[in-house]
Amino acid sequence: EYMHQLLKSQLFSDVDLDAIPSMTDEELRAMTVAQADAIMGLRRGGDAMEWLIGQFLEDEGSWRDDNPLNHEKSPLTDWYRQLVEFGYDLYVHHSFNLDKIEPGLAQGHDECFEDFTLANKPLVAWLRETPYRRVAAMVAKIMLNLEFTHVVGKNDAIQDYYAENCDRSNLDVQNTDECNELTNTILHCLETIEQHRQRGRELGLDDEQMRVVDALWGWAPHDYETEFVEAAKEVVKAVNASLPAKTVIRSRNGFLVYKKQVMPTLTAIAEKYELGIDLTDQYNLTMGYLSEWLYRKYMGDLIDDEFFDE
Repeated sequence: EYMHQLLKSQLFSDVDLDAIPSMTDEELRAMTVAQADAIMGLRRGGDAMEWLIGQFLEDEGSWRDDNPLNHEKSPLTDWYRQLVEFGYDLYVHHSFNLDKIEPGLAQGHDECFEDFTLANKPLVAWLRETPYRRVAAMVAKIMLNLEFTHVVGKNDAIQDYYAENCDRSNLDVQNTDECNELTNTILHCLETIEQHRQRGRELGLDDEQMRVVDALWGWAPHDYETEFVEAAKEVVKAVNASLPAKTVIRSRNGFLVYKKQVMPTLTAIAEKYELGIDLTDQYNLTMGYLSEWLYRKYMGDLIDDEFFDE
């Protein structure tokens, strides 16, 4: 009884909780989203939602055994837990079934995370139009986090673009202006990079060739100038031809030997196309991007094992 009174006084003083037992599933879903958005706006930094989550869940996401509401079976406690699960997914940036937000947003993929992309047009429209701006910002952060999982280790220039343009660390989720700004910024950045990829595909480039163009240019996006495109094609071809046999034992020291051997070839290609970049400078951005790509090419499947061990 104490927990019911505490939640009522702290979070739901203006909410008719007595109506919950007679609500339909659709009404409960809509109430969950509305209340999540409202709770995130109660205190600076959104700590009211963090407080609610902490009443029901341990830090790792398991249900707290000392909260009696976790053991009580009723329409109200079921809804409490539904709200907490939704808030937890938003705060830890987990993908979830988007029909929890609005029917029709989930696109029927086997994995929920596949729906958190620009290809999900209903979701993008919802993010732009919904009155629940705090929830929208948190969903946009999930989209960006999932995009990061696709580019980390695969395209450093794009990774740096997101890092520079989408600062997610200091969002005051209570502030709807900040939520609007973050949501719009994330969508703009995702759209910018998707257009960049689409342009590369139109030029007949695969993902690796696009990565090398971005590395040679030293940033993304850009206009795919012809000399950089042609140089990237030659660089990929030359590196693929220069890699040691798969039976050769890979190591960091072995990579340094390999890199020293292959760099004159890459330098000659850059000079051939008059790219105006200095591949002898170990501290410029282009060399950093190329070195990371070369290391992953050289290590192959061992790269994941090595990072895991570290």
